[in-house]
This record gives sequence, structure tokens and C-alpha cells, in this order.
Amino acid sequence: MNLRFYAILALLMGTFTMNAQDIHFSQFYSSPLTLNPAMTGNFNGFYRITGIYRNQYPGLSNNKPVFSTPSVSLDFSLLREKLKNGSLGVGLVFFNDQQNGKVFNQNQILASLAYNMGFGSKGLFQFGIGLQGGIAMTKMDPSKFQFGDSYNPDLSYNASLNPESFTSGNKMKGVFNAGVFLKSEFHQGMRVYVGYAFNNATNYKQDFLANSSQTYRLPFRHTIHGGFEFDYKDKAVFIPGVLFMTQAKANETNFGLTAGVHVVKGDASKRATLYLGLWNRLNTGNYTLIPKIGFEWKGFRAGFAYDVHLKNQYGDHKNIGGPLPQGFEVTLSYIGNIFTPKEDNYLFNPRY
Repeated sequence: MNLRFYAILALLMGTFTMNAQDIHFSQFYSSPLTLNPAMTGNFNGFYRITGIYRNQYPGLSNNKPVFSTPSVSLDFSLLREKLKNGSLGVGLVFFNDQQNGKVFNQNQILASLAYNMGFGSKGLFQFGIGLQGGIAMTKMDPSKFQFGDSYNPDLSYNASLNPESFTSGNKMKGVFNAGVFLKSEFHQGMRVYVGYAFNNATNYKQDFLANSSQTYRLPFRHTIHGGFEFDYKDKAVFIPGVLFMTQAKANETNFGLTAGVHVVKGDASKRATLYLGLWNRLNTGNYTLIPKIGFEWKGFRAGFAYDVHLKNQYGDHKNIGGPLPQGFEVTLSYIGNIFTPKEDNYLFNPRY
């Protein structure tokens, strides 16, 4: 075993200490269906395709990511002709969460249903409620673990001396999430929004140890997110925001500001916008600075974020081959229409 192994082990144990905290993204609004089910179908179009990939600590384990999370989703905004200032949102999201070369590997497939409604003559105040359900398939590879009790005096390894007994195969569990989302355009070009999501309502068991008398369950997760958009004279847009997430004893707070410049002006169908943002993440013993860059044009939206860990709970990483490697995310989405609606029943899609 080498120092990099101990570093990876420390990272994984940190994950266990946080009670198996769920996935999180720095560009959380670029993955709306993993953020809040109420955001399903809440966009100005007929269909939306999104993809996001997160790679964390890529250089710590022989240039393989210690944590990597790809996710894709597809959702539709339906019945906009029949529901005045509202829509029925349906969607499907898939994500894969890998840890240390698939020592732990989880796939989730979730279906989402949301009802979005607008109030007032132009529907400028909107309320959405969403439900989400599906399956989580989790697998652990105990063959990649090594325990101190299994080492012989000559430092050779004897797996038969392993003191732990693990269950094998995929663990399939039911998942249920719910959420609400509110938005108001209280003045032309000025929008405020806030949402709440409740995840892991089934509180399912995580039973990998065969000889354990304790029962471990995935804790509930609560997420509150909100922001403000100010579109200045069709020249620029300013987007401050905040997200707070808590799960068991682990809390996480994200906050920051993104600013966009309309490099091609005009209505929304022709406008092109370049975004730059600087965000922060605070959680137990950690502080991360997150610069972001994005571009939006004719329904396409691309983004990149880079996590810079300025303080970390795992101590001095110079002893494991240099500073702790960073993390990054890439995102791509497209909002499209198969047909042109008779009237522009505008629904709000947060950007950052």
C-alpha cells in the first residue's frame, strides 16, 4: 500500500462519516431533475435534454477519478395550450455515481411528474409541485478492499483472514423524492425564485456488511435553493443565488454571483449570452471556490465549472504527492420546440 491509497481511503471514510451524503453538482441548475422534481417541465419550450459530468480528484488514483458522476435527463412541458399559464411536466433522469474505480457504484433511474401553474393575467407568479420515483442500484466490490488483519508477518496479503463478511451483488432499492418551486417576475426583467426538495423519502437500508448487528439507512436530504435575475436594458444579466443542503449531520452551503453579457442582442430566440460566475461552497471543514463559465444561444446552453479546494478536512496533502487535486464539471443542454405554441405561455428556467 502507498500514500495515495491512504489518501483515497481517507476520502472514502470522509464520505461514510457524512452518512453517505448524496451526489451534488457545482452547476446545480444545469441538472434540474436531480436538484428538484418540481422543476420538471418548467422551461419555455416543449422538450429539454440535459447532460452533466462531474470528475472529482482526478489525479489522486493513477489519473483515475476518485469520484465521477455523469447524468442525463429528458423532460417535456405538456398541455401548455390547455393549462392557462401552466404546464404538466414529465421527465426521466439517470445518473451514475462511481467511487475509486467502481469500488462503490450506484445507478439511479427516476421518473418525474410536476404540475406548474401561473397566477395573474400574465402568469408572472408561478408555483410548481413535483414528485419523483424510481430505483437505485448499488454495488460494492469488496475484492478491492484490504484490511490490516489480513497481512502476514512478511507483509504478504491473505484475503482469507479478512475479518469482515460482505454481501454481494446489486442492491436494488426504491427511491422517492418531492419538491416545490416558486417564481415571480415582479418587474419586467426582474425575477426572484425559491425552491425546496425532499429526497430519500424511502430511507432505504444500506446493508453491505453481512455480520453487522446495526442497520444503516440512507438519511433524508433537504435542499433549499433560490436566486434573483436582473436583466439590465437588454445588455447584461446579473444572477446571485444560494443553495443550502443538509443530510444527517452534514450541511453544505453554496452561494455566489453569475453575470452574463448579451453578445448577440434581440429577443430570446436570437440572443446569445456569455456568462462568468464566481461561487463558493462551505461544508464541514471545507471551503471551495468555484469559478464558472457558460454560453447560451438559441436554446443551447453549455457550461464549465472548476472546484478549487482552499481548505480541506483531510489535512496537509503535500505528504501524499502534492496539493489535493481539484474537480471539474461540464454541462450541455438544449431546449427545443416541435411546434410553435399559439401563445407564449412563458415558464421560467433558472440558469445559474
